[in-house]
Parts: sequence; C-alpha cells; structure tokens
Amino acid sequence: MSTDINQNDSIGELYQEYWTIHGQMIDKEHNPLEIAAILVSQALAIYKTILDNDEYNDMVDSISGSRDQIQELTPDIGILH
Repeated sequence: MSTDINQNDSIGELYQEYWTIHGQMIDKEHNPLEIAAILVSQALAIYKTILDNDEYNDMVDSISGSRDQIQELTPDIGILH
C-alpha cells in the first residue's frame, strides 16, 4: 500500500476528511497543540494495539527518524489559525 496520500484515493479521502474535522475543532477555538497531542496519543495507541512489541518499537523509531522530513503547514496544505 502506498503511503503517498496523493497516490491512493481512499487514503487521500480519509486524510482530507480528518483535516476537515481538525479544522472544525480549531475553528471552535480548541488549541492546535491539544489537538495534535490527542492525535499522536490515539495513533500510538492504535499502533500499540495492532503491532507486536518489535513492530511497535520500529514504528516509533521510524516516526522519530522522520522528524526532519515533516513539512510545516502552508496555505495549500492547510494552515492552523
């Protein structure tokens, strides 16, 4: 399965749906840092549930290792206010 959201319509649609939800929460004056913390916590809980310990540790290491590849939000990607 491709990890590029532009290459997979199903993932791209889901990605956009979640961006809409996050945007609505931010528009309701929720703190973007709180929203991000909840998303990270929930994602890690999902990984911890479905992966064995070695796979989970590999995933967390992979996430950490990609820290320099993460793009900041821009108007064409979506921007937090």
